[in-house]
Amino acid sequence: MRCTPRALGLVVAMAAALLAAGCGQELKRENAQLKSEIGTLQNENTELKGQVTSLRADTEALKKQLGDVTKERQALEEQLKEAEARAAAKPGTRPQLRPKRS
Repeated sequence: MRCTPRALGLVVAMAAALLAAGCGQELKRENAQLKSEIGTLQNENTELKGQVTSLRADTEALKKQLGDVTKERQALEEQLKEAEARAAAKPGTRPQLRPKRS
């Protein structure tokens, strides 16, 4: 028996069609799965961006609070120095000793 080019072409075309049909369903399933994963990742990304924005705002608020506390501490240290100076200026009195910091 001799294979003619026409018969050989038909066999090759049928084989290609069967392979494409089988792979097509698998590719469609994989494509749907990947689209689902992309949607999930996009949602997570949006949530994370919101968290980053919130954390940056918290950081700025804490920096401001730290600045305020630092200014308050400096003002209290100045008041302490003034009080110690006034106490030292009074005759017959000694300024209170500050407790040692540990």
